[in-house]
Amino acid sequence: MKIRYVFVLSLLCLWGLHGFSQQIDLATVKANEEFRWGVEAFHKGYLNEAILSFKRAISYRSNEPLTRIWLGRAYIQSGFEDAGLSELKGVLNSGYRDLFLQNWVELLESSRGLRRELRARAKWVFTTEIEGVRGENVFFKGPTVVRPRSDGSYYVVSYVKNEVTLLDVNGIPLRSIRGGIQGLDHPFDAVEGRDGLLYVSEFRGDRVAVCNVTGNKVKVIGGRGRTPGSLLGPQYLALDPLENLYVSEVGNRRISKFDREGKFLTTFGERSEYFEGLTAPTGILVKDEQVLVADRDKKMIAVFDLNGNYITSLLKGKLQAPEGLERMGTQILISDGNRLLAYDVETDTLSTLVEYGSQAKRILFVSPDVNGNLVAADFDAHSIHILTELSELYTGLTVRVQRVNSASHPEVVLEVRVSDRFGNPIVGLRESNFLVTERKVRVGKTDLLFASHRLDRFDTVLLVDRSLKAREFRETLGRVSEELVRILGGKADFRVISASTTPAIVFMPQNPSTVLPQRVMESPTTYTSLWAFDLGLRLATTELLTSRLRKAIFFLTAGDLPPYAFRNFGLNESLAYMRNNGIVFYPIYVTSEGSSRELEYLARETGGKSYRYSDPKGLLSLWEDLSRQREGLYVLKYTSGEDTDFGRRYIPVEVEARLIQRSGKDEVGYFGPLKY
Repeated sequence: MKIRYVFVLSLLCLWGLHGFSQQIDLATVKANEEFRWGVEAFHKGYLNEAILSFKRAISYRSNEPLTRIWLGRAYIQSGFEDAGLSELKGVLNSGYRDLFLQNWVELLESSRGLRRELRARAKWVFTTEIEGVRGENVFFKGPTVVRPRSDGSYYVVSYVKNEVTLLDVNGIPLRSIRGGIQGLDHPFDAVEGRDGLLYVSEFRGDRVAVCNVTGNKVKVIGGRGRTPGSLLGPQYLALDPLENLYVSEVGNRRISKFDREGKFLTTFGERSEYFEGLTAPTGILVKDEQVLVADRDKKMIAVFDLNGNYITSLLKGKLQAPEGLERMGTQILISDGNRLLAYDVETDTLSTLVEYGSQAKRILFVSPDVNGNLVAADFDAHSIHILTELSELYTGLTVRVQRVNSASHPEVVLEVRVSDRFGNPIVGLRESNFLVTERKVRVGKTDLLFASHRLDRFDTVLLVDRSLKAREFRETLGRVSEELVRILGGKADFRVISASTTPAIVFMPQNPSTVLPQRVMESPTTYTSLWAFDLGLRLATTELLTSRLRKAIFFLTAGDLPPYAFRNFGLNESLAYMRNNGIVFYPIYVTSEGSSRELEYLARETGGKSYRYSDPKGLLSLWEDLSRQREGLYVLKYTSGEDTDFGRRYIPVEVEARLIQRSGKDEVGYFGPLKY
């Protein structure tokens, strides 16, 4: 007892002697504590709490740049990009020098404004060559066509080697499709159906092989001959939205059409009173209910409807030797001799994207891949070329660590989102594409636990319009929700948020799906002239924040937004909140007329699209559109070598992602679990 009394008395004396310094130390302790709670809240997805903690930490110690950087990060993640950018620039203006921070600010500034308009004027350059023949190893030879896939991989059709090779995003062979015991006889093109079956044209075999994922033939379409349903020299292939198959035949100088089961439907392209006939049909493309066919000899593109009726001819006298056709946005890519052309049908303008010169020998087909590159098959060089926008090489990739889970330290789990400078997700990355360091020292083995693009499952919110106009369509709202449940089936989790005056969650994934339509319709009394779209959208985004699945918000609406729709949170803040967290917005209009420019803008900028329930096609394309939705979220795990000091030490972690000649980096940090 006496010892404790002396100890307490000593403390009181020290307090009196060093009162001023003690006040400074106390402020530092409080600042550190708030900073720690802010970092923890950020990693758990509690962004509002994180912002408040960082602000309190700054109030105790205003000259700490790391806290202000974290505050800027939390602002940006929350959609307040102006405030976040201002905070980061304020750190730099205070004299703090950090190369990563400077690059981050430059990237944020360059990605704002007229982003998509600037992209349209980009210059494409050769960046990488994937060689098919490497010493004694022959992975592919004489590639005619390369078909990018939605997961970042590529199908390469090897004409000389008689197989189709699957390459990963880095150009590493994964497997080969050889057609089983029968084999493939000089394959020329390959297109993949929605069910994963691969249609392969066999030029010398005069047929189309239908192969499963193991590479075996399950069906053969056509056969040598000139009669309807037979094939002679099949080359390029195309599928329409119903998965009818179109085959260009150089031997028969025509196009043959088959249904998805392989049943012959029709031929077209022969001479008629309306059309002079094809002489050397090559590339074929289905676009907007039309079939476009390149003719190498006539140096033009013939246009037909889906039934084969001739419509018109394009670009007569402007082409040299057109081969493969592919779509890139609103443009059509044309492989034309020693150059790559882009034709815009809407404006009827033709431009040269790339002059190959000596960089390539004989390119037959070029296609955009899912990560914003162009991939080209060079037949004579036995290689695949990767072309990238010149500006993308300078700006690189955008890498953001969304969350760090250190609860089981030394095991650390990172959630990392990778995109280009426009916010478009980068998919298909593997462990070898990531470099993780702590305090600039490389950690041990890094495992890729999860990549969102590999999982065909969605986390969704049905945000429901509660305007007085929407009340007139309560029954339609219910039918739309039933249709969504039917289309998505067991591939989506649903939440329903009522965007009334005070938005509320009225349905959760654990609730029985039978009550979902009723929760969507709700009582007529919930509809009001003071409904809050921005608050509802904010709540919907927050609900999806920490999900690792592909995320979507479906807004069921009568079509009109009130003037005060963005009174609490602005249009661009709402957009940034969704986009920075990988959420795509889909407005669904339940009325036969009426739409909103703001809703269309949110859909376009997040990668979504709008639907009108009363249209003949209704929501038929929704699942296909969702399946194409990309998400560049990766979950990495490693074992840390850092001491946490019982959870009190801040541990910096750096993550770099590399793809081809582009790279990006993020620097964050975490605390280990507190131990007392």
